[in-house]
Amino acid sequence: MGYLTRFKALVVGAILAVSMTGAASAATITGDPQGNSFGWTPNSTNALNYAMLVPGREGQTAPYVLFNSNAVGSVTLDFYNFAPGGTYFETRIDGIATGTTAHPVVIGDTIHSGGTSLASGTSLLGKTFNATNYVDIRLALGGERDWDFDWVRFETAPATPVPLPAGLPLLLGGLGMLGFVKRRRKT
Repeated sequence: MGYLTRFKALVVGAILAVSMTGAASAATITGDPQGNSFGWTPNSTNALNYAMLVPGREGQTAPYVLFNSNAVGSVTLDFYNFAPGGTYFETRIDGIATGTTAHPVVIGDTIHSGGTSLASGTSLLGKTFNATNYVDIRLALGGERDWDFDWVRFETAPATPVPLPAGLPLLLGGLGMLGFVKRRRKT
């Protein structure tokens, strides 16, 4: 590999690394893996799908979800399915299980409602979910089991305290002392 090619690869890697730690350092670009309590071990992960490194299908496109942005009380995600066949990304908000239909892939669990369905060759950008703390996404339904991945978590932005104006604590303290002095004079 020539010097220029290595340099380009290094620059692309650096840009990707910076973009992964950008607006939401609370969640990686492909989410934080969560796992399950049902003993289900999928063939892939969201990160492997994104990187086209699915075991046995290296170099092939696969469905995945990417972090777009977050705010206090919400997470916005981008969904991609450029692989052949339809897919359904299940959603779990703040750990609350939804749905009552038995899951055909994750035995012991249910199909979580409120997910995102994508036809082959499509994407859905900027889908916002309202959540207190986080949104979990799982791929266990669709045309191809090789691309299934377990829950990945995307966190909402932390609430930032509103700073008080610089003089407000002094004013409040002064008012408190004034009340204390006035009360003392009455007694």
